Amino acid sequence: MTQLGHEALRRYYRWLLEGPHQSTVLGVFERDRLAGYSFGGIFNGALTGFLRENRTFLALRVVTHPWLIANPLFRNNIRLALRLLVPRRPAASAPARAPEPPAYGILSIAVDPGRQGQGIGQLLMRQNEQVARAAGFARMILSVTPTNAQAVRFYERDGWERELVDGAWSRGVMTKRLA
Repeated sequence: MTQLGHEALRRYYRWLLEGPHQSTVLGVFERDRLAGYSFGGIFNGALTGFLRENRTFLALRVVTHPWLIANPLFRNNIRLALRLLVPRRPAASAPARAPEPPAYGILSIAVDPGRQGQGIGQLLMRQNEQVARAAGFARMILSVTPTNAQAVRFYERDGWERELVDGAWSRGVMTKRLA
């Protein structure tokens, strides 16, 4: 998203703040400076709704930034966006599974690079856990780029587990059970 420019980010975070979500937005400030933030909760179509509402703008950004297509991560994100926007037909032979209770999601967490390693990320995660527990959630969920080793280590040290699909962890989904 950052590669699409400031306006794309502004629109995305505005959607997160104003969209049809049950979210908790947390910030850690030092004096008047934001040191870290997180978006947690239940996000009703956070990405799909954003993509639908901004599809023309985003398509123009991609067309005017064609060099982004050379980036494998960007290409994967384009594929994800298209999968979310194009309706799928349900598989005829797919067995019905009982829906899992909703999880409290961590949609975004960030710490100022100059402040990393000072406990700000841990503070944000603890606050999100408190909110999730108070709301009666039994688990939390997030996704992280699997190649982001620093973030993966941070989450694993905090008790998060990789969610495997067919024995592999390729989607970057992590979960944490709440006691």
